[in-house]
Amino acid sequence: MKSRLALAISLSLFLIPGSLLAAPVVTEDAIRTTLTAHAVPLHGAGEARLLAEARSHDFFLLGELHGEHEIPELMKDLWPQLWAAGYRHVAGELSPWAVEHLDQAKGLWTQDQASLVDQFAGPKQHVVWGCDIDEGQPERLIADMAKLNPEDATLKQMVALTAHRYNRKQAPQLLSLSETDHPARDITIGGISLWNNLRQTLRVEALRSNPDTKLGASEARELVMKELFLSHDRQEPESKVFLRFGRNHLHRGYDARGVSTLGNFVAELAITENKSVFNVGTFAAGGKEHLAGETFNADERQDELSFALLAQLAGPDATLFDLRMLRPMLHSIAQEKRTPLETNLIYWADSYDFLICYPVVSPLMKDLPR
Repeated sequence: MKSRLALAISLSLFLIPGSLLAAPVVTEDAIRTTLTAHAVPLHGAGEARLLAEARSHDFFLLGELHGEHEIPELMKDLWPQLWAAGYRHVAGELSPWAVEHLDQAKGLWTQDQASLVDQFAGPKQHVVWGCDIDEGQPERLIADMAKLNPEDATLKQMVALTAHRYNRKQAPQLLSLSETDHPARDITIGGISLWNNLRQTLRVEALRSNPDTKLGASEARELVMKELFLSHDRQEPESKVFLRFGRNHLHRGYDARGVSTLGNFVAELAITENKSVFNVGTFAAGGKEHLAGETFNADERQDELSFALLAQLAGPDATLFDLRMLRPMLHSIAQEKRTPLETNLIYWADSYDFLICYPVVSPLMKDLPR
């Protein structure tokens, strides 16, 4: 009897038209409705949502914009509560050397921003982790190594080459010189060797100096970020960590450059340590940014179809979108039937748990002295 019933059910399913068994059609209106239902104003409800997520996770990854006021202001709002939630370090897109020389360094961080996250720390606590090369000023690292080793002939040559400021075209020659020997004296900054970080910088810069090795340079830099982050994390494995890097670096998976990112590495590392991660990306729909002495248009709506849609839904206020509810909906669409917008939304929803849309950003004009 049971076998006959099963056969009858199988036959009835076979006779049902395929259109009735197909996955429900996902319309753009349905996507808009889902996004709107999981969006909140950033200031107030959105910041509260981010803090709630931070308390339940161990790594908070913020893929930021560069050269605007909005991210430092967000940090100012969040950091006291993040500290209370157990976050003791900020891994940043700056070198270990730059962390100790923010008064001299020209980069993405200012002394005021470092002081903000240091405000609750003890005198011997180092909150900011430098997790990058020092592309803007490797000559300063060379000079410091030369001071430690005044008789070192190789370092004298490197100092002479960069006497009139560093140029990326010099990187291959500087790298070649650095590979001839190891200076007798070295120092560690935040547990990181100054000499090793200089060589990491020169390897990436040498690849960047050749247009044919652009991807290799991106992969090499991302590897440096991963190595430095891991070195810091192993020294203090119990701490919760906030990561603040450019948006390209904190995706899950491979980014548009074809690079397996630092964010992907941290997500996988967290699994091995029985920890958890959440990723937040940011973008601007208008305004200006200021970086490396130049002010430029910050509007990214023409760059990504997803950004144009989210900006339209956000309206005039900075808005936090939770993309996680969008994933099953988008992945139910057969790949060959996805529109360009749906394909782009899948990329961003798989890469980031949340996206913040800033309708307008304002430039951070303060350049640090060279």
